[in-house]
Amino acid sequence: MKNILTLAKRETRRFRSRFTGRSRLIVLLILAISLALSYMVFQQGVTLSKDIYTIGVSPDGPEILDSRFNVIALDRPTGYQMLYDKTIDVFIDGDLVKSRYDGRSLYAAGALKQYFEKEEITRIKDQYDIDKAFPLRIEINYLSAPQGSQSGPGVSTPLPQASSTPYVPSSYPTLIPTATPGTGGSAILSPTGTPDSTDDAVKKQIEKLESGDMTNFKAEFVSDKEIIVPSLMNPPVPLAQVIIAFLYIVPIFFISIFFTSSFMEEKTNRKLNILISSPVTPLEIIIGKLLPYFLFSLALTIGITLFLNGDLLLALAIFIPIILFIFSIYLMVALIYRTYKDQTFFSMTAITFVTGYLVFPALFTGVNKLSYISPLTLAVEMYRGESFGIMEYLFSTGPMYLVFLLTMFLAVRMFNEEYLMSYGPLYRKIADAIYLAINKDHPYVSIAVLSALIIPAVFMVQLVFVALSVNLPPAYTLGILLLLCVIVEEIAKSAGIAMLIENRRAGSVKQVAFLSFFSALGFLAGEKLLLFLSLSVLSSVMLIDAMGSANLLIIPLIAHFVFTLIVSLTVFKFRIRSYPFAIIGGSLVHYLYNLYVLGMI
Repeated sequence: MKNILTLAKRETRRFRSRFTGRSRLIVLLILAISLALSYMVFQQGVTLSKDIYTIGVSPDGPEILDSRFNVIALDRPTGYQMLYDKTIDVFIDGDLVKSRYDGRSLYAAGALKQYFEKEEITRIKDQYDIDKAFPLRIEINYLSAPQGSQSGPGVSTPLPQASSTPYVPSSYPTLIPTATPGTGGSAILSPTGTPDSTDDAVKKQIEKLESGDMTNFKAEFVSDKEIIVPSLMNPPVPLAQVIIAFLYIVPIFFISIFFTSSFMEEKTNRKLNILISSPVTPLEIIIGKLLPYFLFSLALTIGITLFLNGDLLLALAIFIPIILFIFSIYLMVALIYRTYKDQTFFSMTAITFVTGYLVFPALFTGVNKLSYISPLTLAVEMYRGESFGIMEYLFSTGPMYLVFLLTMFLAVRMFNEEYLMSYGPLYRKIADAIYLAINKDHPYVSIAVLSALIIPAVFMVQLVFVALSVNLPPAYTLGILLLLCVIVEEIAKSAGIAMLIENRRAGSVKQVAFLSFFSALGFLAGEKLLLFLSLSVLSSVMLIDAMGSANLLIIPLIAHFVFTLIVSLTVFKFRIRSYPFAIIGGSLVHYLYNLYVLGMI
């Protein structure tokens, strides 16, 4: 511990020396502007796409008051001609909206439709009294389960069979009209809830509508006897909360760049060689250099949370794994590369992928539970005042903790002068890192553990593929996504075995077969553990079904073993140069297997 604190103190002095004179003022100014802009967005919302659509309106058309639209008054012939020439996106001819069939015009028409729907709700509210304006109101009632029912894994209650004879009631209810002077009889139907109570609920939702906070319906957060109005419901898009959550991430990226630059500077100047030769362990060196930057990030997280009146302990629980995850990515960049050019390029690439991984799922907070893939979803719910369980927390942050632990293990194994000072392409440096991570005295156990621990990284890469696949044609999305995922899986399972074969640590077909089996076993164990954790968050019914079919795991184990064996034996037979072709062969068989399981072939 003393060595770690000494190294951390030294690193702090080096970090402070970077900010002298004008540079300190510039950095503080940039941070202040970023904080101010983000706070304004959080308080007032964000105005996106101002004047992005140009629409023409005829003289007898409606008035458009929306910043998204650049409105031009046009007569009818000119409007249609400009629409045909693609000078304008939409033309409003009286009460008709005319658009083209290209993407931009259709998007403009969709945005215009949303605007008119909101304006129509406002008009109805102002023109009619509340009972006539919003007659449809839904009261939420929670029903208790029957006392005699049982639940649990493998327990189900059979439904009674439907009778073949139609049910005929013995009597029919009669509606007795109440006589009213001067008129005929009229029926008086009394609703269950009182009008005053439902009117108050509607008024509250209208106030939220007028303030810009559209009501978001989430069944799991609706209280008993609560009144909702379907026409005021809107899918939740937590843009402001995502931006404010991302405000935490920007300083972490900023500080991690300084961490990587400091590491690269000492590696280039060979000062790390002196530290390696000193009586300190690689783990102490890494933690000592990482600790000051981690504490700086932690201090910024605390400051931002207090400034925004957030829950401090909850914010720390959410953002500590994110901080560790980001620093683990940048630590690997610093260890693998020796030049500032390569470090800068791959640092920016890392920012792109990490940003997509964190932000994209959080945009669907409240829409789909898959949004819990990103810990920023937890931050969004924190600022919404919503709660989440321990399983949601583990599902969001567990992979990040595991990636950090795996990175620290790899970093300690890679922390030697020969590796740090060597040059080579990316695939070569990664291959050497994998070989260094394997315990040569216990190769089977080491391969199994490595395959299991790499699951979170595979999961994150596959999620990035899912995010990118939304831009593909729907007819090809599933096929391309499956192909990319199986390629990543086969690389993860076979990379360690290929390195042992290349370095002549696996010299027989029998040994390669055993390595393939243990790799498949470790990968399947990690994969199913992550699957059960995911299903516990997404659906308890699916989890029970998955646990009930656990005895069928032998089939995917055999499948993973066969796929890995194909790749490994190809490399063993034709050497490491054949590895790309071996991956293609194993992935193709794996791909066809998945298509068969899905019933597509």
